[in-house]
Amino acid sequence: MNSFMAILFSIFAFIISYLISYKLTLGKVQVTLTTKKIDYLWIQKPLFTFQNNESIDIESIKSWKYQTEFQYSFFKIYNPADIITIMRLPNWSPEKDDFDNFLFAFKKRIERINNKRDIKTNKNNINQNKKNKINDKEVDFYKSKGAKLLLYIYFLTIIMALFYVYQNWNNNESNTIFMIYGISGCIFLIQKHFRFIKDK
Repeated sequence: MNSFMAILFSIFAFIISYLISYKLTLGKVQVTLTTKKIDYLWIQKPLFTFQNNESIDIESIKSWKYQTEFQYSFFKIYNPADIITIMRLPNWSPEKDDFDNFLFAFKKRIERINNKRDIKTNKNNINQNKKNKINDKEVDFYKSKGAKLLLYIYFLTIIMALFYVYQNWNNNESNTIFMIYGISGCIFLIQKHFRFIKDK
């Protein structure tokens, strides 16, 4: 009876914890992209967020970043005053979520703005293209020396972890499981690095 109550309590605690975290962290947002602005409007705002409704002039955007992680992806827009962050967890609704089209349209809009700014700077013979351009922070990161250094660290970590797993496979050590998780994580990051380079 005691073990049954313990199992029942554990299930109940897990469900309650999940519902509380769901209410505190997940919400609904409407993002509207026009020719001049991006409007960010909360439809259902979670409690644990400090981001308010925002409206940003596209011309004032300094840089942006789109990045995918293990269980979520996020999109950030940087301007001098605010940072808008759009996050997507695995349980979004494909019927109601048009984020992929928004992202595609946003990228095309930024390309057109950068092309116009290039033409203007070429006409005026001003060598300030980098200052005027809206930068993709993810592209800047993967082109940096830091990204290459991290890639070498991932490879080195995989080699060391594989050696550890090989040496301790029959010792029933719990660390072996963590090493396997670490190897899979490094493989994911390496694939992501090479996939990004290939796409670009």
